[in-house]
Amino acid sequence: MARFVTTVLLGLLLTYSSQLLAQSDQGNAQNNSEPPAKLDVINDPMANRLPIEGQRFRIDDKIKQITLLFFRERGSAPLILIKPDGSKWYETRHPIEQVTWYTNENFDMIRIKDPMPGPWQVAGRVDEQNEAVIVSDIKFKAKPLPSPLYENEQIKVEGTLYNGDVPVETARFHETVLLDVLFISTNNSSFDNFGVAPKRVGQFSDDGKGYDEQAGDGVFTSRFKLTIPPGEYMPTYELTTPLYDRSYETSAVVVEPSPITLSVKQANRAEQDHQLILTIDDDRVELSSMAINGTVDFPNGEKRDFSLTEIEANTVNIPIANLDFGRHLIDMTIFATNKQGREFELVIDDYSFISKRPDKNTLTKAEQFAAKRAALEQQRIEKQRQIEEQESQAVVNLIIIVAINVILVLLGVSAIWFRKRRTKSAATDSHEKND
Repeated sequence: MARFVTTVLLGLLLTYSSQLLAQSDQGNAQNNSEPPAKLDVINDPMANRLPIEGQRFRIDDKIKQITLLFFRERGSAPLILIKPDGSKWYETRHPIEQVTWYTNENFDMIRIKDPMPGPWQVAGRVDEQNEAVIVSDIKFKAKPLPSPLYENEQIKVEGTLYNGDVPVETARFHETVLLDVLFISTNNSSFDNFGVAPKRVGQFSDDGKGYDEQAGDGVFTSRFKLTIPPGEYMPTYELTTPLYDRSYETSAVVVEPSPITLSVKQANRAEQDHQLILTIDDDRVELSSMAINGTVDFPNGEKRDFSLTEIEANTVNIPIANLDFGRHLIDMTIFATNKQGREFELVIDDYSFISKRPDKNTLTKAEQFAAKRAALEQQRIEKQRQIEEQESQAVVNLIIIVAINVILVLLGVSAIWFRKRRTKSAATDSHEKND
């Protein structure tokens, strides 16, 4: 009886265990048959952000061409693209008729024609802090330039980079583009710059350095100086990416001649200062608004700064010390406000003049007498120096003669002594033999 009960209990236990195992296997089978989490599908080639989950993304069958931008960990190897069918594309091995691939040490930019629909994967060290980007129609919009502009004016311009119609917000996007500023003559015969070649005056940056306020905020900043002939120009922003270039023209602007001109009146006498003369067009500039900072490099290597803040007349004389004859270099920054109320900044680099030694005909009688007296004094000093050199040489010669004579006397005395000693020695030997 006990054996029967034990057998029944064991049977029930085995049956229950089998049911549990069956249910577990069924659950596992159901879990394995469930599809992976659904990926967002790229169905708009003009979107900005790549809907990437981990290292995967999906492309819709409506996409005919797409440009993808992946930021990598700095210095890492180029990525590998894995297609929905499992085949792989590499930076060095891909169908060139279908794929354009640019890579550098920081990012990969890949343009694909007729991409295969379905789930794609990326293999590589993708920068998780910067989202992958779908590059669509990159545009640049800059703030309007002020009017009028002036020759030698230094100006700050800001602009925003757009990917499609959305401002770029990816911090590292600035690494993929170059933005230059060109001033191109409109070839208007009414202006003096007719036929002037285009001039590249500056470059935009979004790196948080210099005059750019914040790195990677999508606001690009340029500060450039208009060292171009006055006239009418078409400001042009030239955008360069690894895969294509764009140019954006703005409305024509006029660069007027500088409202402040420079000249120099050189000193006629050594004790006088040179005069740097600023002539200001007070029909265009508010005199009371002006402030000037400058530096002079003198021919003798000395450097001096100067500053003016109270200007009341349209002609300003700035004294330049007459330290030496030769080339003088002057750098100046002029801050002012024009009659329309716009503040502007002029930068003048390496303005130069060469001061010459005054001609004898321009010297006064007193200066001529002083110069003659100085020349005579110089002659006297030179003659005295020659006499002293001759006397010094005579002393040296005398010492040499005395030394030679002393040596000769010593040699003679030595010879006589040696001869006497030899004779005495011979006599002694002879006497010993006779004995």
